[in-house]
Amino acid sequence: MSTIRSDIKIRTDIRVRVEAVLRDYPDLETYIKNRKQELMIPHREIDENVGGGKSSKISKPQEQMMITIDADRRLKSLEREKSAIEKCFFESDTDTQIIIKELYFKKYREYTVEGLALNHIVNCSVRTVKRLKSDFLLKLAHELDIYEP
Repeated sequence: MSTIRSDIKIRTDIRVRVEAVLRDYPDLETYIKNRKQELMIPHREIDENVGGGKSSKISKPQEQMMITIDADRRLKSLEREKSAIEKCFFESDTDTQIIIKELYFKKYREYTVEGLALNHIVNCSVRTVKRLKSDFLLKLAHELDIYEP
């Protein structure tokens, strides 16, 4: 596993994108289920070509549905985001997990970065909390393949 240098700064636009992905994490499973449901029950257009020629679509609906689910870019993107977050999260130490849960996974945050340290929610200084958060965001940006120096 490659280590990511903590002295590297993450660009603001990339940080904002990664933070948005993290804030969506609690709802990703729902988004994935909804997208699969949309693909399984597609919108049917009315065929105005009565008595027309043959269709080039696959005649077996189950096969068509599986091809659609496998090829759907939005679904793949959601699954990739979920997988990347889980990989980075579970490879992180306990303090980093607490920081990420509090700052991004909770609907209503109780603590700020400073509050996590000052209230001894994590056993770190404020500076260390900021560094752990920054390191996690950088690691996730690399995992999502959206990091550019």
